[in-house]
Amino acid sequence: MSDFFSIAVEMQRDILLAQKAGLDAAQKMLDAGQQVAAAQDVTQKAAEANLKAWSAWAKLWGWK
Repeated sequence: MSDFFSIAVEMQRDILLAQKAGLDAAQKMLDAGQQVAAAQDVTQKAAEANLKAWSAWAKLWGWK
């Protein structure tokens, strides 16, 4: 039979493990969010470069 102290220690360990799991999940979400933000930044820069390229071609051919 377990004494109160052993039960309390086990319960605290379970609480700490649950908190760690929550922190790990939050970190994964943060990392994913940073990757999405980086992808959006690169995509925006590519779109701007594409617009500049098309504008240059249009000027070359006298369309703009």
